[in-house]
Amino acid sequence: MRLKRGRKFHTKVQKDWKENAEGIKKIEKPCTKPSGRKGRMDIHVQDEDEKKLVACVEIKASDWDKMTEKAVIRNVRRQIRQVWDYIESELERGKEISPGIIFPKRPKSNNRILLIEKLFEEEGIPVVWEDETIEERKNLQKTKY
Repeated sequence: MRLKRGRKFHTKVQKDWKENAEGIKKIEKPCTKPSGRKGRMDIHVQDEDEKKLVACVEIKASDWDKMTEKAVIRNVRRQIRQVWDYIESELERGKEISPGIIFPKRPKSNNRILLIEKLFEEEGIPVVWEDETIEERKNLQKTKY
């Protein structure tokens, strides 16, 4: 059931990007990681004019509330490595890349949200929570500073 929800979310986000993003859009774009292994970027959007700037977005349906803090850290680090594989494959092609990762829902704990975002931000990867309202973001920002 969890896998089915994850696939449904994945498909929805890809469809939204395909319909609304500007540029040359590729879904499940194949790439070669620095290790030589093959990979697929969930969403890849290239600027139509310059063709040098690309957005690379990974979609994950992680349920952060069900994990221990140790598992959260391990999972985030694994996801960071995956996104960096995609970043490096684009850098090798001479591209300037804007990465990101999208999750369907925020963890219930603000401390957990801040931990996850901090780990990703330290690696230059912005996090988007699909279910987050502007008000929730503003309130969370207040607790950060």
